[in-house]
Parts: sequence; C-alpha cells; structure tokens
Amino acid sequence: MEIIASGFEQIVSQIGVTTLLLAVLIIASATVVQYGVGVGFGLLAGPLLALLNIDFVPVPVLILTFITSVSAAYSELSLVHVDQLKFCVSGRVLGSILAAMLLGFMPDEKSFMLVFGLVVGFMVLVSVGGLKIPFNLTTIGIAGFISGITATFTSVGGPPMAAVFQNQKARDARPTLQVFFAMGSLASFMVLVFVGYVKMTDFLIAFILLPGTIMGFLLAPKLRPFFDKNFRPWILGIAAVSSVLLIQRGLS
Repeated sequence: MEIIASGFEQIVSQIGVTTLLLAVLIIASATVVQYGVGVGFGLLAGPLLALLNIDFVPVPVLILTFITSVSAAYSELSLVHVDQLKFCVSGRVLGSILAAMLLGFMPDEKSFMLVFGLVVGFMVLVSVGGLKIPFNLTTIGIAGFISGITATFTSVGGPPMAAVFQNQKARDARPTLQVFFAMGSLASFMVLVFVGYVKMTDFLIAFILLPGTIMGFLLAPKLRPFFDKNFRPWILGIAAVSSVLLIQRGLS
C-alpha cells in the first residue's frame, strides 16, 4: 500500500493537480460520446490528453476505453452483429501485433507526437472528403486492422471504424462498435503488456482518471440525443485542431 500511495503522490507531483483535473473532464466528455454513438472515446480523449501530458497515452486511455465500452455495451449485447464483430476484432488483433513490433522505431516523444498528429489528421481529411467506403465484411476487417495499428500507437482507434460504419443506423452500428472497442482495446493492451510497454504507473494514472468515466456515465443518458445529431462535426473539429497542434509539437 505504501508503494501505491507513493506512486500516486509521484504522479500528482509530476503531472500536476490542474492537469489531472483537466484530464478527468476530458475523460468525462469522451465517455459521454462513446456511450451515445459507440465510437469516439479514443479519438476525443487520446489527442487532447497527449497534449496535456504524454504519460496519459496510450496505455491509460486503452484501459479506460475498455471500461467505458464494456459498461456501455452491456445493455445492448443482444443487438451485436457477431459476423461483423469477428472480422473487425480479428483485424484489430493483427494490427495491434504489427504496431507493437514497430514501437521500437519511435525513439522519442516528438516522433510520437508527429506520427500521432499525422494519423489523426489523415483520418479527418478522409472523413471530411466524403469518401464512401463499401460496407461489407472485408472493409470491416481492414478497418479493424488499421484501428489496431493506430490504437496501439496512439490510443486512437475510432476513425477507421467510423469511416466504415458512418452510413449505418445508430441502433445497428453502436452495439457492435461498443463490443469491438472493448475487445480491441483489451487486445492492444495485452500486446503492449507482452512487449513490456506497460508500467504500474499506467494503472495508477487510469485509476486517477476513473472519476471522469463515472461522471460521463451519469451525464450520458441526458446528452445522447444531442450527440446523435451533432457528433460528427464536433468530433471532427476537435480531432482536426488536435492534429495540427500535435504535428506542430512534433516538428518543433
């Protein structure tokens, strides 16, 4: 217990109370979005938390993505499309393994920021450009693969899945996406554990940010109608701004 308490004190000292409070609010907002539409936790939380402190990503966000997605999916498990889930999860696992093998080629924080920003920016441009991707098991599997790569590098795995599922009805897409992100975040996390990338500090940070998840679930039922109508422009705008700032920091 003393070791854990010491770990908490060290995190608070290094990151700062104000930064941690801002991070909790970001997690709360991301939880509301994930609950409402089935995608968006990593896309919203990942870039913004990385701007606050690089220690927030990817592992703490992956842990909280798992908790949020499992909790949100519980009431809609009967609506999950199992065939779609098999293909996207298989792709996610393969993408996570490939990304873990490439982690060693990112030598410093600036390189991480640059790659992170470019990935998010590319996904935003694809979405804004109106590219219509065929909705079938093949494209679902490919999206899962790309999601595994981006989520393992940056904790952001939502854009590829959003691109494929964007024209589906919320009732059809949301339950499958919730379970996908639960299983996908767990897969990315386990791969990072296997390659020795996960530290005890990551668990402590996730625990500190957990109140944000609780706040989000208390607010989510009331705010779901708003995000059903306005989610896409808000999330793309946030992602675009985050992408520019991340790239700027990576090149500085």
